[in-house]
Parts: sequence; C-alpha cells; structure tokens
Amino acid sequence: MESQIAARSLEQDHELFLRLKQDPAVVGEVYDLYADRLYGFILKRCGHKETAEDLLSHIFTKFLESLPDLEWKNAPLSAWLFKAASNALIDHYRRASTRLNEGLDEDWDLPGKDDPVWNTEIKIEGENIRVAMKELSARDQRVLDLKFFAGFETDEVAFELGVTSNHAAVLIYRALGRLRQKIQTK
Repeated sequence: MESQIAARSLEQDHELFLRLKQDPAVVGEVYDLYADRLYGFILKRCGHKETAEDLLSHIFTKFLESLPDLEWKNAPLSAWLFKAASNALIDHYRRASTRLNEGLDEDWDLPGKDDPVWNTEIKIEGENIRVAMKELSARDQRVLDLKFFAGFETDEVAFELGVTSNHAAVLIYRALGRLRQKIQTK
C-alpha cells in the first residue's frame, strides 16, 4: 500500500478528484488509499485508539461534506487530508483541554515478531524515541511526524510546511540529527 501511495502522481490525484466531484461514492477509493496513513498519524499524536478512529471518521465525513465546495489546487489529496487531520487533533485537544504529548494507551501493542525479548526491546526503544521526540521543538516534531509517522514523501512534507523540497530535506535531516542526539544522551 505504501508504495502505491508513493507512486501516485499529481495527475492521478487530479483524476481521482474529478471523479469524486462527479460521484461522491468514489470516496471509498480515497479512504482505501489514505486511511491507514491517517490513522497512524492520528494515533501517534493522540495515543488513543478509539479517539484516532473517531477522528479518522470525522475527517472523512468532513471531506464528503466539503466536497461540493472543494476546488483543485494542484496539490495532492493527502495534503488536504493531513491538514484536516492536524486540525481535527487541534480541535480535539481544545475541546478536551488535554495535552498533545500524552503517552500511548497501555494496551497499545506494537507489531513485531513472536520473540518476547525482541518485543520488549522494541517497546523500550519506542519509549526512548517518544521521550526524546517530546524534547524536540514543535517544528522538529512536526517534520518528523509528517515524514515518518504520516509516511509523507519529502515533496509532501515541503508542501505541508510551505517550503521547497530541498529545504524540507534539510529540515528532516537536522531534526533526525537532533533526535539522535537526544536518544544518545539518555
């Protein structure tokens, strides 16, 4: 699925957008393409499975409701969807008056092999990364979230941040360097 998304061109997104404008039932195709990435992005940010599922549902409902007024802006559909996801998370936290950097639910299982030692190591490393991420600046967190948790390509990160692709690549590289430093000092 990830390679299918990476291989999508702007022309393919435009064709899908045009079909959506004529037949809102095509939203199922958009859901199939982007729901997993959106869910992962939201889950990482909110840490609660049910909330992530609710917000994902809200995003696609809003997408359908907005469809008659949406105009093609020569940008990937993922840009609109991930912007909506960011806005949905902000609205959620405003309503709930909770902090954005709360930990994940205790019952959230990381995927892995059947080896309990491997799973334990992965969980420890995951926690170290989460702690180190919280120590980064908000911009570094956003850059790394978009690149690694949302699965954005560098061009998509650039579009979302309103910078050039080269600048986005530099931001990703530097954010990773700062994250690496935080992890190594622990």
